[in-house]
Amino acid sequence: MGANNEVQIEIRSVSKRFGGVVALDNVSFQIRRGELLAICGENGAGKSTLMKILCGQHLDYDGDIVVNGETVRFSGIKDAERFGIGIIHQELNLVDELSVAANIFLGRELSRFGLLCQKTMNERAAAFLNQLQCEISPSIRVGALRVGDQQLVEIAKAIGLGAKILIMDEPTSALTESEVTRLYRVITSLRQRGVTILYISHKMEEIFHLSDRIAVLRDGRYIDTVDTANVTPRQIAQMMVGREFVQTDLRRASKHGENGEQPVLAVRGLWRSWPGHAKHWRLKDICFDVHAGEVVGVAGLMGAGRTELFECLYGCCGDEFGGDIRLQGEQVQFKHAQDAIRHGVSMVTEDRKRFGLFTNLTVRENVTLSSLEQFTSLGWISSRKERSVCRSIIERLRVKLAGQEAEIQSLSGGNQQKCLIGRALLNQPKLLLLDDPTRGIDVGAKAEVYQLLNELAQNKIAILMSSSELPELILNCDRIIVLCEGRQTGMFSASEATEQAIMEAATAIDVRDTSISN
Repeated sequence: MGANNEVQIEIRSVSKRFGGVVALDNVSFQIRRGELLAICGENGAGKSTLMKILCGQHLDYDGDIVVNGETVRFSGIKDAERFGIGIIHQELNLVDELSVAANIFLGRELSRFGLLCQKTMNERAAAFLNQLQCEISPSIRVGALRVGDQQLVEIAKAIGLGAKILIMDEPTSALTESEVTRLYRVITSLRQRGVTILYISHKMEEIFHLSDRIAVLRDGRYIDTVDTANVTPRQIAQMMVGREFVQTDLRRASKHGENGEQPVLAVRGLWRSWPGHAKHWRLKDICFDVHAGEVVGVAGLMGAGRTELFECLYGCCGDEFGGDIRLQGEQVQFKHAQDAIRHGVSMVTEDRKRFGLFTNLTVRENVTLSSLEQFTSLGWISSRKERSVCRSIIERLRVKLAGQEAEIQSLSGGNQQKCLIGRALLNQPKLLLLDDPTRGIDVGAKAEVYQLLNELAQNKIAILMSSSELPELILNCDRIIVLCEGRQTGMFSASEATEQAIMEAATAIDVRDTSISN
């Protein structure tokens, strides 16, 4: 629809690093004028990083961006807007307390003699919204709108900026079915007006419904661009994960549950609300078991609900949730993390810097923080016992550090993660929750975490772990459950788990059997 072979944007050998992490590695491809190009890849493939370069958010990179035949080096977002490039983030960039019109004209307000021309801005904002065939009052406060309407305000803002190239990052992630249908109509209208759209999404159904072509990134590298009409969703999933889906040698074959032993954790019909959002729920009808000595993985793309699941199980969920959660047969629903710890549940958070580490404390204080009762008598903490236990954990996990009294932030990411795992183990858990435990650590540290997982499972600790890396789950897990947009769309045994099967379930290409029988 309106697409042709004329090149509008050319990306030439673009690379981007964040410290020692390579986010983009020599990426080169072309974007045609008037097309809808879907950008696909796993979490961490480099999609959002590349889009942020294109819209002027990331300024420090190697390589060249060519727009309409001119090599450009944007100095910021406003500079990119001058070239007609706009972006609509998954997390909308609006000011709730301002009106629709004020948001549309934010930073470029119309004024006369130093006074705002509110009437003119309202009229022009209404005209932009009419182009999108939506009836939203320009004077209403943005915070009073539903997410779908807020998204249309963002698009109207881009129209007001004269955007000829519009980047949409996961635009349907929080929309209802009717809002998705309306967005499709808006996209059709934009394309009829000659707007080029770069569309990031994990949802294969909408990618194949909307796009002319699909560009695939993997591990920061460009793989290929293909005509949508000439490929299948399975082929795109295969391109996203690579390695020809060769079955990884599994750590061990699982026989847990075959003899009818009681699971350590049994979850039936778990749900979690999502107040104020169109979908109303973050999780819906989740069912699975975890047995002693078993490692169960949780797979899913960004926004699938992995962390939300762990928060419900650990008692740090701020939303209403329910369902039947049983720990060794006892029905539980923890309201606080301390309740979970008392019942033998420990958790290592996905975001150690924000929710795990106390950066102003020492290694010793971080490791022993949640188990001080073990060293306390008559209200006094035995420093000798505390240091002795901390030393044993450090030695067991082979933490590299100058000493227990070193600042936790002086350690490498991998050693910080070991300290958090050590903190969790000091509580002697029956159930260990590991939310993306190797995120942000190097290959050597990952291998040590994998070895530790195996040792803990052999010691009959039940482990539930999530990861954004499919090979990691396949290597370490006896079974893997898959989430897609808060629903359970797959359950795979070790012998069934392949990257292709997991990716298909994670994108809801093929809803697999989610029964809890093993």
